[in-house]
Amino acid sequence: MKMMFKKSFILFSITAITVSAKAQKPWELGAEYMRSIGKGFNSAIVGARYETFPSKSSWSVGITYALSSKNSYSSYKGFGMYVGWRYAFAISSSGKGNAFAGLRLHGAFENFEGKTNLGSLMFTPMAELGYQMIFNTHWFTSPSIGYGYKKKITKENNSMDEDEGGRILPSLSAGYRF
Repeated sequence: MKMMFKKSFILFSITAITVSAKAQKPWELGAEYMRSIGKGFNSAIVGARYETFPSKSSWSVGITYALSSKNSYSSYKGFGMYVGWRYAFAISSSGKGNAFAGLRLHGAFENFEGKTNLGSLMFTPMAELGYQMIFNTHWFTSPSIGYGYKKKITKENNSMDEDEGGRILPSLSAGYRF
């Protein structure tokens, strides 16, 4: 069941990226680094992202990999995916920048290590504020700050319940705009 869900999730992601890349312009491809700060520990999330801009709003999709911090009670790692929407308060491709606000839903299959290695499905809905800077009309970087609530869907895991709850999520994205 889990493997079938993972395959369906990946197939949906690839299809969504392909369809929107052909149908919409401009679009961006890049990398993202995010910190998850909450309940006395920090973790890092790295990933690849795709974003398309049909108007003043944009849609994004990303594939992520989470790494637990050294001072976390529960050691975990795992792949995830997110979908998001952003609204730009201004549109500029000349390097002046664009302030934005957005919503994101991040789902992750995190493997917790203990006596056994158990996988857990987690969801984090979040809101974010940020600023996108564009350089030479094609290169971009987007620092942002978000707040989300991480919720366990699968209850059987080796975590110490530090992984569930409110999160501050600062992030930095960078890449190329086509």
